[in-house]
Amino acid sequence: MRRGQRKVNVAGSASCISLLLLAFLLVNPLIGGRASALEEVIENSENYDDLVSPQATTISTVNIAFSPTEGSASMAPSATAGASAKLLVKATVSVENSGGYSVYVGSSSANLTRVGGTETIAPISGTKKYGEMTTNTWGYAWARNTDTVADDAQYKAISTAGRGETLYTNASTSIPSETTTYALSFAANIGADKPAGTYRNSVTMSVVSSPLEIVGLTSLANMQDMTTAVCAASKSGDTAQLKDARDGKYYWVGKLTDGKCWMTQNLDLDLSTSKALTPSDSDVTANWTPGYTTATSATSSTITNDRMQARSWNLGNYRITNPTTANDCGYPKNSAANCTSQFTAYLTPTSANADINAHYILGNHYSWNAATAGTGGEIYSGQASDSICPKGWRLPTANDTSIGSLQGLINSGSVGANVAVLTSSPYYFVRGGKVEPNNSWLFARAGDQGYYWSSTPKASSSTTAYYLTFNGASTITPLGDTYARNYGMSVRCIAR
Repeated sequence: MRRGQRKVNVAGSASCISLLLLAFLLVNPLIGGRASALEEVIENSENYDDLVSPQATTISTVNIAFSPTEGSASMAPSATAGASAKLLVKATVSVENSGGYSVYVGSSSANLTRVGGTETIAPISGTKKYGEMTTNTWGYAWARNTDTVADDAQYKAISTAGRGETLYTNASTSIPSETTTYALSFAANIGADKPAGTYRNSVTMSVVSSPLEIVGLTSLANMQDMTTAVCAASKSGDTAQLKDARDGKYYWVGKLTDGKCWMTQNLDLDLSTSKALTPSDSDVTANWTPGYTTATSATSSTITNDRMQARSWNLGNYRITNPTTANDCGYPKNSAANCTSQFTAYLTPTSANADINAHYILGNHYSWNAATAGTGGEIYSGQASDSICPKGWRLPTANDTSIGSLQGLINSGSVGANVAVLTSSPYYFVRGGKVEPNNSWLFARAGDQGYYWSSTPKASSSTTAYYLTFNGASTITPLGDTYARNYGMSVRCIAR
């Protein structure tokens, strides 16, 4: 069995068709005194563009590969009942950037025909198990997402209508990537009355994929659906509430004045030593399991002087009551429950409830090594590579004024030093205070000051990293660098 394939990139619909040449080799059957053999050959795949439509924003890519690369089985018909043989082929179908696709198997001919002759092997009538196949018939059976076809599978004739039988359809209009496998079992019962020769039929497996339609953020459902292209397709001022697939919480997001898509609500993800963040749901390059479960209060047992520890704190389900006005809760406090003049009880939504108050949720506090999913360490140049943001999002930078940095956001919106602007629509930054690794401070300055980590370590320092801080009415510092990496601060993510 030989096979070959190549990727197909087309505008509009995309199709990949791989050609399987099934050869049932009958060598000197009993009428000539020898045994029979069955072998399958998969020739070089034939790929071509099908149903090409006008240029799409994102091209769909499809690929089909087969294994094993060769296979054979022998048969020795000794009576009019004939002898049966079957072999198995695994097909792997990969689709990227698809707006929906279907997988088909079919043929232009229902029969196996002897090469160089006119004799044929007819298709099965109806459906039959392998052991029930009648003499001089052939058929196939299949199964999805498995390497085998069950022994009691029902075999049937290959379809000659259109593209053939539909094996699978994914009707989703947004499929960044998907890989499925198919076990294809081909079987024949060949009688001793058939002359020696190769009986062959050309069978095709085809995939037809629509291009991925690029939509704006208002059409998304999950945080993890965000891409650079989605943000680019969004209009300035667009907002939406999207679900974080990791815990079902909903977050406000928006395309802000710098042309980037930001969370306009603080991250409220609890970390656990029993649950890893994975590349499929988080902004990590490899699975990362936190070394500490999120604490529910700021106490002497939850703070640390070790800047390498990835600590986090959930200080209660609250939102700030008067976001634009400074009203310091003081210190040392253990949680937002100690700050009733500044905060009101409020749960992070688990549905898109359109409540504007959700913008002002306190969220969790994270040390820098928690915010960077353990990749910050003691680096003092470049950027932390990972973060606890959802997949498709990252921490903002803070080492320059470029778009995508905290300073760039402040500059683009002409925020200047006006804290009331920063804490109002469309930014909604929260005066959420900080967690200090000091028993005299603990949870401190909530209601007045806000602190937000970036991905940027302080230059030439392994002890701190840059952050945005603001307080009062007119103090905004996008390049704060005084506090160490073991301080607990808020997190806002920006779309990659």
